[in-house]
Amino acid sequence: MSVTAKALPVHSYYDLQSTRKKAFARKQDQARLAASKLRMLGMAVLVAILAVVLVSLSAAVVQLNYRLEARTGELRALQDAGQHLKLESASLRSPERLEKIALEEIGLQYPAQAQVVILTAERITGAGN
Repeated sequence: MSVTAKALPVHSYYDLQSTRKKAFARKQDQARLAASKLRMLGMAVLVAILAVVLVSLSAAVVQLNYRLEARTGELRALQDAGQHLKLESASLRSPERLEKIALEEIGLQYPAQAQVVILTAERITGAGN
């Protein structure tokens, strides 16, 4: 019985080069894949941040609109109150009202004919000489 020795595979220089190139290409592919995944993750984080900023800005705009509406309502109310005060002031200054208060409440009277003195320009200039 003879034992035959198995022949060990002989690797040529070109086989080793091919294996190294394949390993290097595999590592490059893995690095590209990792970089691509990292870019995608970065893009997802950026989109999420932009979405949060957009939502917060929209909320701020809505809040400002509510405040603007409230201030507009206050302005209308103040304008109405101002108009009412102008009308009330005009009615309080009316000559008819003032005459009525002077005669009835204060007790003033119209002057008698003897109490009325009519001044003319001649009397005024003559009095100064």
